[in-house]
Amino acid sequence: MSQEKVDNYKKEKKNRKKTMKVNKIKKALIVLVLSLGLGALIGIPLGKYIYKQQKEEAERNRTISSLQYESWFDTYWQETYGDLVANSELQQKINEFNEASFGSETDASDSDAASE
Repeated sequence: MSQEKVDNYKKEKKNRKKTMKVNKIKKALIVLVLSLGLGALIGIPLGKYIYKQQKEEAERNRTISSLQYESWFDTYWQETYGDLVANSELQQKINEFNEASFGSETDASDSDAASE
């Protein structure tokens, strides 16, 4: 029995470097796989959250060209106030108010000529 132990020890000693190298590689692979798994568990939801926040902020800070704005504003104005402007009585009142508040163009030119 003791001779068997000696033989086993010699075999183990002979293959010790190879065994240690295999064990190191296994440990490194286990650490790599676990770190990738943990990174995926944390990184994927976090990445989705950050992407969603950036997309919402980009939407809030989105700019449009002046042509798009003019088109939108014209459409909005027609939908909201178009029927009011089409009413001739309202247009007359607006004109009367403007003349009363600011004077007519002829009043302005008369007052300019008189001041000279």
